[in-house]
Amino acid sequence: MAEKLRSQGGTSSLITITVSTLIALLFSNWILSPMSQTFLFEVEARQPDTTSLQGKIDDLKTKIDDLRSNAQNMAKKLREVKGEKIPNEYIVALKHSNFLSSTTRSLAQEAINEGATLQHTYDHVLHGFSIRVPNEKALEAIVKSPQVDYVQPDIKLKAFVQSLPTGVNRVDGDLSSTKSGDGSGNVNVDIGILDSGVDLNHPDLNVYKQVTFVSGTSSGNDDYGHGTAVAGVAAAKDNSQGVVGVAPGARLWAIKVLDKNGIGSTSDLIKGIDYVTQHADEIDVVNLSFGEDGANDALHTAIINSVAAGVTYVVAAGNEGKDASSVIPASFPEVITVSAIVDTDGKCGGNSAISTTVGKDDNFASFSNYGSVVDMAAPGVQIKTTTRESSYTTFSGTSASTPHVTGAAALYKSEHPGATPSDIRNALRNFGSSPATTCDGNGHGYFTGDRDKNAEPLLYTASISSSPPPSPEN
Repeated sequence: MAEKLRSQGGTSSLITITVSTLIALLFSNWILSPMSQTFLFEVEARQPDTTSLQGKIDDLKTKIDDLRSNAQNMAKKLREVKGEKIPNEYIVALKHSNFLSSTTRSLAQEAINEGATLQHTYDHVLHGFSIRVPNEKALEAIVKSPQVDYVQPDIKLKAFVQSLPTGVNRVDGDLSSTKSGDGSGNVNVDIGILDSGVDLNHPDLNVYKQVTFVSGTSSGNDDYGHGTAVAGVAAAKDNSQGVVGVAPGARLWAIKVLDKNGIGSTSDLIKGIDYVTQHADEIDVVNLSFGEDGANDALHTAIINSVAAGVTYVVAAGNEGKDASSVIPASFPEVITVSAIVDTDGKCGGNSAISTTVGKDDNFASFSNYGSVVDMAAPGVQIKTTTRESSYTTFSGTSASTPHVTGAAALYKSEHPGATPSDIRNALRNFGSSPATTCDGNGHGYFTGDRDKNAEPLLYTASISSSPPPSPEN
């Protein structure tokens, strides 16, 4: 009978009737013993509370659903990036709903209250900030905020250095409006060097302003050498000393975003771009001779907004000898991406007997990245330029080819102040040498050995000078 009661325990009325019947039988037979009393109380104690149990099950389901929903939202907001991640450091992008800087800082403060460390806030090219978190709880608190659009890991960036250049002669900088090399050229234009800094005291460089966004440094002075080398190719003074750049004497903004080892982070670079955009009415062209592999939404957003503010960005294709379509920022359509060729005599035609380990004269450099994202080619092997401690060196790589184009873009901007970044890109491409260009014995002529069918124009500066802006490309 007891087993029957337990198996049918869902009906309280049945239990009550059955218990009453048992009691009557027991009393009528005078066998109401302590054991029987215990039995009866056990029967009553085992009546299931189905309402309470169902409530607990519903609560558990709700909690599981909440956890699943939170996990899905976390997964949507946490964006994966390629490259070497910096442990515990993230870039936080807020939703584009006209959030003010005060809102950005308010959310950042909430994260700080959870133990995070604020690194940069972005006011001009990205609604957000970069932050270092101590644990997953602090990261979760950030991601769960309805104000957050996405969070991505911060990654390391590296300078594109091959090894150890001709250059200005090959692109006929000596025939441009500045006649680079005759001692009289000087260009009224501002170039941002986002790199390892610039030697602030180099006599051959016109450093106008300097700033650093690298932790542990206090100025835009170069402690690696890469930024100074880039600056010299773009804008070394025409002063009969050392070397001369494509845009001689241009005002250089030394914006340090790479450390003493040539390594940087996306967050520092975005802060540099934020600074450039803050000064978009002064800085005309920016050189970026570094990057990394993989997509990067925050960096792309920053570049888009800075270009929209009127700043032209010239970037290196990279030195891995592969298609640059996966390289950032080289693959961004808003920038001018530059590959590298070998030139050992400053002339077209490939007649020099001097060869290099990366190719013969007037050949595509074997290390250079290539592909449809590349806009221009320029000399990038054994380029003589400035270096730290007021000295000179030679270096190679798309890091060396890129500042040739940066200098040319600055030169064009100085002569066409109203030109947009798109105008400048189109002009340089239209003025460049093509496979159909007949070598003139100087710098006007193409190269061989291109690794794809893209046939990017080879930089040529002599035509830039007094020509009107060309019509936009179709």
